[in-house]
Amino acid sequence: MADVQIVGLRKAFGPTVAVDDFTLSVADGEFVALLGPSGCGKTTVMRMISGITDADQGQVILSGQRIDALMPERRNIGLVFQSYALFPHMSVARNVAFGLRMRRWPAADIAAKVAQTLALVDLSGHADRLPRELSGGQQQRVALARAIAIEPPLLLLDEPLSNLDAKLREQLRDDLKALQRRLGITTIHVTHDQSEAMALADRVVVMNAGAIVEIGTPRDLYQTPRTRFSAEFLGHTNVIPARVQSGRMITDWGQFVGVAPTGAGTVQLSVRPEDLGLTAADQGAGEVTEVTFLGPEVEHRVTIGGLTLRSRSSGKDAVVHAKGTRVVLAFPSDLHLLAEWGGA
Repeated sequence: MADVQIVGLRKAFGPTVAVDDFTLSVADGEFVALLGPSGCGKTTVMRMISGITDADQGQVILSGQRIDALMPERRNIGLVFQSYALFPHMSVARNVAFGLRMRRWPAADIAAKVAQTLALVDLSGHADRLPRELSGGQQQRVALARAIAIEPPLLLLDEPLSNLDAKLREQLRDDLKALQRRLGITTIHVTHDQSEAMALADRVVVMNAGAIVEIGTPRDLYQTPRTRFSAEFLGHTNVIPARVQSGRMITDWGQFVGVAPTGAGTVQLSVRPEDLGLTAADQGAGEVTEVTFLGPEVEHRVTIGGLTLRSRSSGKDAVVHAKGTRVVLAFPSDLHLLAEWGGA
């Protein structure tokens, strides 16, 4: 397939800078997710890579060839959009064949390729149907089939699952991951859904305000984020300040939580709810203010030291503390300290 080098992309709309100095390398066959809130610039990046939007400056290099000056149709990139963007008057087969016809493939080769591609997305029996006769999930499979039929070196996915209900989204997410692994196609996926990004991607690029905040594997970004923004955007976390005193980290409510790093005056701890334990105690510094049943988990919200923290426990035997219960907090032994605290 292909590797991608994106160097210094910038785009402004009037006085508003949508993307600033976006630089990223994507390896051959890698699945990378651009993750961030609405308006952070991730879709603008994708549109500049594809050529739909012109970059103000920067370069896009695909397989060693600079493509940012080429028209979109000459970049040979597969695109899948949130809205499916299927031709409503064309059958499934004709939609999938569209890019092949534009490339003047022989009719017999087109027929064979369409049949092969529809089989890949489990739609072999739907070739003659129109898009309106399909479910949302099936329409998105057609859009994916159309994108990969042209055998692109790069596949761009712009929020392709966001229009689907939760159960179908999870199913199609798993199918998409399996298909990408099977084809080995280099893929850049745009999403605001952190669980989707973590489930699909080899690496996640966290974006905010038009810039890259942090890049890492899903596990590293979840367990050891560098910034507060990443810690809070990739699932819930508790950000807890602590002061350093005699080489020890102590919270604002006076609890010793671990040995302090050398030279630190104050620190910020990032503790995931599933790593924060609760024990009922009459003289506990915390108070349970809310209890929420989440199916496989129970979440407690606790006020302590002027903060509201979350604690989650799972399993049928999880202890449930009633609202108003005084509790002591139990911290994990491998505490994670944020290197940068801003961005929230």
